[in-house]
Amino acid sequence: MTRLKGIIIVIIIYFIFYLSMTSNLNILYPYYFLKDLIMYPVHALTKDNDIVFSGDLNNGINNSLKEEILELKKLNDIKIVLSEFQNINATIISRNREYWFNNLTIDKGSIDGIREDYAVIDSNGLIGRIEKVRNHSSDVKLITSSDTRNKISVLIKSDNKDIYGITNGYDILDNHLNVTIFSHDEIKNGSMVYTTGMGGVFPSGILIGKVDYTKKDNDDVSLILKVSLAGNIKGDKYVSVLKREEISDN
Repeated sequence: MTRLKGIIIVIIIYFIFYLSMTSNLNILYPYYFLKDLIMYPVHALTKDNDIVFSGDLNNGINNSLKEEILELKKLNDIKIVLSEFQNINATIISRNREYWFNNLTIDKGSIDGIREDYAVIDSNGLIGRIEKVRNHSSDVKLITSSDTRNKISVLIKSDNKDIYGITNGYDILDNHLNVTIFSHDEIKNGSMVYTTGMGGVFPSGILIGKVDYTKKDNDDVSLILKVSLAGNIKGDKYVSVLKREEISDN
């Protein structure tokens, strides 16, 4: 008799689960609801494909935008200013090992609003720019690219001084981005390096990295800064494309 009861209970449980799966009647809903409610803060902090920007990166962008907006509004009667970015999160889908420091491909394209020359960042800093756009994917030219035309105007913040320079190639052996400045101003180690916005490609205020050390160039006219990158060029899976939005100031 006890065995018969056990068989009946097993059959009933089987039919309950069968109905739950075929009729979308989730008998375990209360369990999953409570589980999701309890675990929500953990998921929110550890979700892989959400880009959470570092404080240094956010501060650079926000401060630069504030200054830019104020300056633009002073000029004549400008009604439209570039005042904010829309972040388009993307996943890296391919990367050629032979050209690891030159290019990568992401899973967002023209249908997602991606355009050539949009800046690409990760959660900490600048990665590169969009070089080629297809419908569903795009190629990114990395700031570490060996292309000699791949130069970026930069701003070094050192002891409350603004010093301008230009990137001049990436040294794979010592893992530093070279930045040339045509002055002999003393640059302290740890000084932060940002984009200037000059050239019309990279928006101003994006963190590139920090100065690890400096050395004189061979011509003794310029100074070479060795900059460790803020962005993870070597292994990030997720990046964000910065789409600039024009907003009318009425």
